[in-house]
Amino acid sequence: MSLAIRNLVLERPDGVHLLGPLDLDLAPGNRLGVVGESGSGKTLLVRALFGLLPAGVRQVRGSVALQGRPLAGPEPPPGLAWVPQDPGQALNPLLTVGQHLALLPWVFRKEAARQALPRLRPLLARLRLPEDRAFLRRRPHQLSGGQRQRVCLAMALSCDPALLVLDEPTAALDRGATEAFRDLVLELQRERRLGFLWITHDLDLAGAACERLLVLYGGQAVEAGPASRLLTAPRHPYTARLLAASRGEPSSDGGILGAPEDRPPGCPFRPRCGRANPACIPPVSWRAGPVGEFRCTDPLPGPD
Repeated sequence: MSLAIRNLVLERPDGVHLLGPLDLDLAPGNRLGVVGESGSGKTLLVRALFGLLPAGVRQVRGSVALQGRPLAGPEPPPGLAWVPQDPGQALNPLLTVGQHLALLPWVFRKEAARQALPRLRPLLARLRLPEDRAFLRRRPHQLSGGQRQRVCLAMALSCDPALLVLDEPTAALDRGATEAFRDLVLELQRERRLGFLWITHDLDLAGAACERLLVLYGGQAVEAGPASRLLTAPRHPYTARLLAASRGEPSSDGGILGAPEDRPPGCPFRPRCGRANPACIPPVSWRAGPVGEFRCTDPLPGPD
């Protein structure tokens, strides 16, 4: 079951550009990381996948399809599951762990809790969560942060999806818990031949978890390619900046990402880029190299 995004463009009703044009492919067994700082368009991409665009955002062109079938409407698409950024917000404080785990089996399979919960016990054990009735009766506030995130992962896996979307799943975890969660997801990916889309601001984390990376800035894709290449020889100045920031190195560019209505024409990174030139003002096209693609008129040195 493959996910295909073609020429996706999101805007506000007043025509202010928010995301795109964006093309993306994800097949079972593939691991793709989407990287960028806050405001780059990562969250809008996730919401577009699940038909949950916020008020004031519209899809003006493009398509999102799963196995060739368009995804549309608020119903969760079968075969595609979402692990949210903040389990404290995603989990209903009034529902028990067992009630949460029984939700998607009922939606997709009309499977009652008395059938679903016994079926999911091996999954809970695999996720290092207790399987006893006492744990299933707990509510979210009675769980640790890591347990809440693993309950969300168990919910996402409860109907055996082919593809996972992990939306900043380690944002609330410390480094040790982040690495443990990453390793667990990679183990499950190999065991189940899952494909996943890992959304994050952490380039090193994405590089450790994913085979390929797509870098977003200001609603535009600025670079894409194998993780090993982007982590060693980034071509776009923004990718290099992200890499330096993830390693605690000082950055030579100043300023912050502006609001969508304040972004300049052409490359949105231009006001912060030491390599900017007049050619960056019109729309900048993708340039294909031997390994990957980038959108830059004066790229950093590389194999191209």
